[in-house]
Amino acid sequence: MPHYNKSAYKLMEVIQQKLSIAHDPSNSTHQGDETPMVWEILLYIYILHSPDWHYRSTMPTFLFLYGVAFAILHSLVRFGIGFKIHYAILCLLCIPRMYKYYIHTEDVTAKRLLKLYVATVSLGSLCWLFDRLLCKKISQWYINPQGHALWHMLMGFSSYYANAFLMFCRAKQLGWNPKVVCFLGVLPYVKIQKPKTQ
Repeated sequence: MPHYNKSAYKLMEVIQQKLSIAHDPSNSTHQGDETPMVWEILLYIYILHSPDWHYRSTMPTFLFLYGVAFAILHSLVRFGIGFKIHYAILCLLCIPRMYKYYIHTEDVTAKRLLKLYVATVSLGSLCWLFDRLLCKKISQWYINPQGHALWHMLMGFSSYYANAFLMFCRAKQLGWNPKVVCFLGVLPYVKIQKPKTQ
């Protein structure tokens, strides 16, 4: 795997760790998972578009500085609805390239990864929306479905599926003969066989 992909996936691990501790009860002024969510989307933009860049250092530098500037600004100002709009725009920047990869991928199991990504994002978004709009009513139910917790769980799976799909596509571009296999017959992951010459 090229150096930039190793670095990207290491950064993704750091972001996921930050997301897991973001809901610190003592942090009442900011939603702590918003900055790593932006970093994750910036990383997706980097991975999705990096094969086509002519100037290898310009775009990563811009994305890094954008992420740092957002983190500093977000530590000072709570954006509210502005964050949601900003995040949606960043997500929309990823859709055309993901779709391009999807239509050019012939492997059915790899396409299933992207379908799982879309399903978990959609279901997670519905859980978040119902929890957000109906929180007071739902909290009075005998069994609370915990929509916000389900949102976090489903978004974690969606991130995993998106990363696995991108890994498959990048490995295919590099001629590494990727295959999607399942761990214990349930959890799909990408198995790569590099040619001996690399």
